[in-house]
Amino acid sequence: MHQYKAENARPNPKSTINSYRSFGYNLSTAIADIVDNSISANASLVEVDYKWEGKKSFISIIDNGNGMNLEELIEAMTPGSKDPEEIRSENDLGRFGMGLKTASFSQCKRLTVITKKKGYKTIKRCWDIDYINKIEEWVLLDYISDSSFIELLDKFDSGTLVLWENLDRIVGDAQNNNESVKNAFYQEMSIVKEHLGLVFHRFIENSRLILSSNSYSIEAWNPFLYNLTTKPEMGQPERLSNNVEVTYYILPHMSRISHDEYEKSGGPLGWFNQQGFYIYRGDRLLVSGDWLGLEKKRDYSKLARIAVNFPNTGDFDWNLDIKKSTATPPIEIRRELSRIAKIAIKKSAKIYNWRGQKSISQIGSGNNLEKLWKDTTNRGGIKKYQINRKHPIVAQALEIEGSKKIFSKTLKLIESNIPIELILYNQNEDPSHHELEKISETPDDALIQLAIDLFKINIENGIPESLAKQQIMNSVPFNLFPLINNYLK
Repeated sequence: MHQYKAENARPNPKSTINSYRSFGYNLSTAIADIVDNSISANASLVEVDYKWEGKKSFISIIDNGNGMNLEELIEAMTPGSKDPEEIRSENDLGRFGMGLKTASFSQCKRLTVITKKKGYKTIKRCWDIDYINKIEEWVLLDYISDSSFIELLDKFDSGTLVLWENLDRIVGDAQNNNESVKNAFYQEMSIVKEHLGLVFHRFIENSRLILSSNSYSIEAWNPFLYNLTTKPEMGQPERLSNNVEVTYYILPHMSRISHDEYEKSGGPLGWFNQQGFYIYRGDRLLVSGDWLGLEKKRDYSKLARIAVNFPNTGDFDWNLDIKKSTATPPIEIRRELSRIAKIAIKKSAKIYNWRGQKSISQIGSGNNLEKLWKDTTNRGGIKKYQINRKHPIVAQALEIEGSKKIFSKTLKLIESNIPIELILYNQNEDPSHHELEKISETPDDALIQLAIDLFKINIENGIPESLAKQQIMNSVPFNLFPLINNYLK
């Protein structure tokens, strides 16, 4: 192609650097991208600090990683400095050589990097967007707004500090006494800490990384909830093509845990929205709670969470974006992921629908379980709910002469006036109203007496004792309490 060479078309610095500000980062994903660089530099400690000073507010991320010499620092500050196709070490969470710049510019107009490599002196370089816009040249500055930032690296043999100033996307020109913006700034940083605790939870749990913010530790939040009193069910780990590891987890029903555990374990988005796949790249979480178009989010599937981990050699297969916040599974494993998802959802539905309780009586096979309610679909596709007339309690009541007709009408009245809208409203408003209700492990005296009365009626009607027991114990709610069988004599 040399014979066709014409002109060099260099991008305009002003328009290019401003376009870097529109990659779709939010504050949480931007800071996570900087932490990625710290991990790639073998840091074991990362501190995310911030200070409110109105328009002079700042955010800093400091680590004890390898640090850089001047040549390496200039390369790191240069957009697109790395070849995305080059082979990386397993712990390298970068790919495009863009994260430091695009993540930083998305939040601030001044990016300063201070770094110290073992055996080298501390150095610094700065990108100032206002200055670049003014001179329209790619010029790095040997500048720091406050020399005290340099001293923060003195406690490490090596390390790097990334400083964000002129936070125009976060605080703008707000004055120091603007309480509304101040509160919003603190709220955003609180969300950042939750995000980092989730994204890097494997690093924190395995003691590979200590994360802190303004001197307070950032705790790991594990979406698979190993710390619950009632432990989740863990499926058999599977290894798919290209070293993709998949493991599903089925959480216990919410009624099996305490209210405090319920509040903490729902995660930043709540139980419903946290269901689905969790995609990791080298143990760094990319996608949190998404069915990847393979399934839909439903109430009965919200106990299912599936961990998928792939190495950084699979970045292009998974269409990893610069923000490392989206990933699309390769076609060759989508069928396998769909299969695993269906298994997990089926198990979730079984637990959710039975509220985590024992659903089949130890008496008989349970194949002919008589439920109290059943659902039907009319010709218009509308679901209707009816009381099961074959249920032992209902069946006995319908046989009583003199009240059969009025009782039948009462059942139809109840069925026609189920407060579905109210139930749905309460469920959407706060699911814990329903989900935290505890079902006793032992039957109360009234339920035991009811079972005894039904058993006596069955015997009086000439039903053999074993069949009389089975009819009762294969009916809801008696089937939940095998102990009742001991009273049927």
